[in-house]
Amino acid sequence: MLLRMRLAFLTSVGVSLTSLILFSTVPAHGASIPRADDWQIAGPYGGSATAIAVDSRNPQILLAGARQSLLYKSDDYGNSWTLLPFPKRAFGQVDAILIDPQDSQHYLIALSGTSDAGLFVSTDSGHTWTASNTLRGFTVRALAASASEPGRFVAGTTQGVYLSSDAGNTWSRISDPMNLEMLGVTAVAIDPQNPQIIYAGTTHLPWKTIDGGKTWESIHSGMINDSDVFSIFIDPHSPDRVFASACSGIYQSANRGDVWKKILGIPNTSRRTHVIRLDPSAPGTIYAGTTMGLFRSSDAGGTWRQLNEQQVNSLAFGPAKADMYLALEEGGLWKSDDQGKTLAPLNNGFVARRLTAVTSAGKRLFAIQALDGESTGLFTSDNAGATWQRIPSPAGLAGVHLESITGIPGNDQTLFAASRRQLFQSTDSGRSWKPVSLAGTYAEKGRSVRIRTAKGRYITRERTIEHTLRPSAINSLSAIASGTQTVLFAASDRGLLRSTDKGVKWTFVNAGLLTPFSSVSASPANDGRLIARSNLSLYFSRDFGDTWKTIGFPLETSQINAVAVPPANSSSRLLAATFRGLYSSKDDGQTWSIVSSGLPISTVESVIYSHTEPNVAYAVEFGQLYQSKDGGVQWSAEPSTFRALQIRQLWQPAQLPDRLFAVTNDIGILFRNQAFIR
Repeated sequence: MLLRMRLAFLTSVGVSLTSLILFSTVPAHGASIPRADDWQIAGPYGGSATAIAVDSRNPQILLAGARQSLLYKSDDYGNSWTLLPFPKRAFGQVDAILIDPQDSQHYLIALSGTSDAGLFVSTDSGHTWTASNTLRGFTVRALAASASEPGRFVAGTTQGVYLSSDAGNTWSRISDPMNLEMLGVTAVAIDPQNPQIIYAGTTHLPWKTIDGGKTWESIHSGMINDSDVFSIFIDPHSPDRVFASACSGIYQSANRGDVWKKILGIPNTSRRTHVIRLDPSAPGTIYAGTTMGLFRSSDAGGTWRQLNEQQVNSLAFGPAKADMYLALEEGGLWKSDDQGKTLAPLNNGFVARRLTAVTSAGKRLFAIQALDGESTGLFTSDNAGATWQRIPSPAGLAGVHLESITGIPGNDQTLFAASRRQLFQSTDSGRSWKPVSLAGTYAEKGRSVRIRTAKGRYITRERTIEHTLRPSAINSLSAIASGTQTVLFAASDRGLLRSTDKGVKWTFVNAGLLTPFSSVSASPANDGRLIARSNLSLYFSRDFGDTWKTIGFPLETSQINAVAVPPANSSSRLLAATFRGLYSSKDDGQTWSIVSSGLPISTVESVIYSHTEPNVAYAVEFGQLYQSKDGGVQWSAEPSTFRALQIRQLWQPAQLPDRLFAVTNDIGILFRNQAFIR
């Protein structure tokens, strides 16, 4: 079922200029029915999850975090997820989540990776958040709660170990600030029987205090020197038994960390192990989450079995049943209720993906995620973008990172996609791909020659020399319908290439020959009018690229984010979204003026014209959606609850004129039904 989410803006101090904000409004009393004009998150679901936690009082409640300060909540055992209004911090990563064992509405979130990192607290189930003043600006990587003393919490930071005795209201440092070894704390744990005993793992080795932090001792006997300790776990039934996972493998201690013994059996025992846990329903069963997958030992570490091959970032158990939840790199969220014998994804509503490009081919939509493991994540939708499915292991793309993609209008089988240096073609809707040559020809005038005619007279003719050139970098692809023909364009570092026979033969266009090009934009009417952008100028064509003329622009073209060509037979203007505002031209680009009526003069990320209403245009300025109904002259902010998060582009496929899409950098694709807006 499609997760419908209402998105609302929450102001956040310190957000960088490239960071935009997207939050979902969470109803205070139960779920509300979203309005028909609300934006919806469509996916593709999944992505990289960095942390997961289960409410020990109510196992239906789970929290899961990701990069880009994304925090999700589930109230149905992970079957569906809602994006919480967590304070947006550019490049922030949720490293640890603590749900207060005494209060199911009390959340503590550890954030790293940004100058605005720290500890964030909610006392109302994630509706509102405050930052801890004591830990503001600190990188917080680990959190732990005492099982025997309610309200006793410990945080591991880059400035040492901090303790709270009042459920996180106040914090004090309990590690020596002069001890440089303890300035990079990556793991913490509190003895379940004696709250004065606290363990701290660092980027070097582990430490322990037995007096609540007054004194600390290094506990590394038996552990390989210079082991980054990622997690520490204490057996709740036998606190003398302590486990530690590190970059050098897995360790066990039978005497509260005084001496460690390395647990062997996992292939390549120096493998980085992010998390180690005992199965609460079977204490002899150990789970190790590593960069190469999840491993299980049913005989206390004697032998191991690999359960999956995806990097495990976090692991949590439900308190009532043997439910095990995993936060995986690239795989999203997973669950097992049979000790890992079977694993199932739980990504409905959870999205942590930065999409690179989208396209349509026939009635199908396609999207790519460039950096998705060792290859490219390729996704498709057959229901107008409402939901997306991954195309599993596309043949021919192993180890390839695609950056651009385009489909053939009216043909849902044929696609072209490009990595930085290679063009590929698929003729089966993306299931398999073959590399194709992008070598293009161009004509160059040579020296003039004298030719004697049959009548004995001499005439002078210019020689034309045809060259073949292969670009070394491909910047973008686009396909434009011209009647029954499709015109393909490839913007490259050597110029703009064009094909009218579905990619069999390519020629360089005359405009700015051998100059790097970045994009081609077409009118939604597909009437032949195009704007091509090079690193030197803009070029305008009225005949699908047969001929071009240079048009000026008041800024360097590198400042342009997008260009919108208006529909035919309208009074609309050319529009250019730039880092310095929106520019418009009413004379096909001969003169330009900045738009200031209703639209702030600041970074405009994207601009497009409607496919159904000739004078309607949309623009995104720092996440706020604006609309113009008079061809780009007057603008007004959209009255919806939409607030975007690093939108990459606005998109309206020709075959879906009543659906507006927003492609984001980290929560996939949003869409809105335009029929309800008009």
